[in-house]
Amino acid sequence: MAYSGTTGETKVNVDQLISYAFREAGKTAEEMTPEYVNAGKQALFYNLQNLSNLGVNLWLLENKLVGALEAQQYLTLPATTIDVREANWVYTIISSASDYLPVANIDSPVAFDQNLDTVATSTSVYNWFGLEYQTALSVYYVGVNGHATGGGTQTYNLAYETSEDGITWTTQVTFPATTLSDREWVYFPISITPTHSFYRLRETVATTFSVRQIVFSTSQQVIPLARLNRDDYWSLPNKQFPSERSLQYWYDRQIEPKMYLWPIPNNNFQMFQLIIEKQMEDVGSLTNELYLPDRWITSVQATLSHKLALQIPGVDLAKIQYLEVQSDKLFMQANNEERDKSPIYFQPNISYYTR
Repeated sequence: MAYSGTTGETKVNVDQLISYAFREAGKTAEEMTPEYVNAGKQALFYNLQNLSNLGVNLWLLENKLVGALEAQQYLTLPATTIDVREANWVYTIISSASDYLPVANIDSPVAFDQNLDTVATSTSVYNWFGLEYQTALSVYYVGVNGHATGGGTQTYNLAYETSEDGITWTTQVTFPATTLSDREWVYFPISITPTHSFYRLRETVATTFSVRQIVFSTSQQVIPLARLNRDDYWSLPNKQFPSERSLQYWYDRQIEPKMYLWPIPNNNFQMFQLIIEKQMEDVGSLTNELYLPDRWITSVQATLSHKLALQIPGVDLAKIQYLEVQSDKLFMQANNEERDKSPIYFQPNISYYTR
């Protein structure tokens, strides 16, 4: 017997989903007008966005690192953020270097002087900044604080490289292109962390680049932040109380969501590790695939069939009711399996009543 020998190669695009829904509603291909196709795309968009109201979609959770400045009261999150599922304050140690590279550039030490009031600019000959440790160390996070003039932005295309002798360099990670405003931080996690003596960041597109600061974090400790509700946050007597680390946060779910910190940072080198739940991607064109796991396709298809049947004239009421039942059943199956299958441990805490 012949088998395909492949797994996960079958692709279903938006056009196929709408065509299937149309047939399931009892209509022929000849009846699919451009108006109904657009109605199908709109219904599909509504259904996908509503999934965020029905539970946590595990494939839409993103590990995000966010840097904060001194006296910064809140972190501005992407408009596509549905919720902050986890939040940690990250304690980073910036170890002293024995030398700064390239030696020929007098700005090299400036890039690592932990002072955001200074600016370091590379040269066309040495289009990078780096450092040397006397004893080989591991790097867990790489941070860059951008420099831009006149209220503009600067785009960085950086490669993270290591060396054992300062001569032969190996590219470990090529970071995605990042656009920063002046004094804005971006942090990148390093997944493979062996020890090296030399580290550098090299610009791969522009001939030169300027930064206010580069950070190679050689050690880290993660401490969870406690979540506050709105009433508790607004009842705080001093919302601008500074500290070397934040303890709590309030997530303000606006169109442009914000994460208010308390206490607020008392320096420019605090970093936060977040797990955010993102909004579902747009439907796009008819040839696009949907950004969701294959295990959800059947449920999404059934929901689309029902919603589209409601808009198409002449669909029998019994057919609409049948499609609704199928939609609810298949959603329940998919939603029940949307879990990480880790064990659950309940620990009662009655200390508030006994001390």
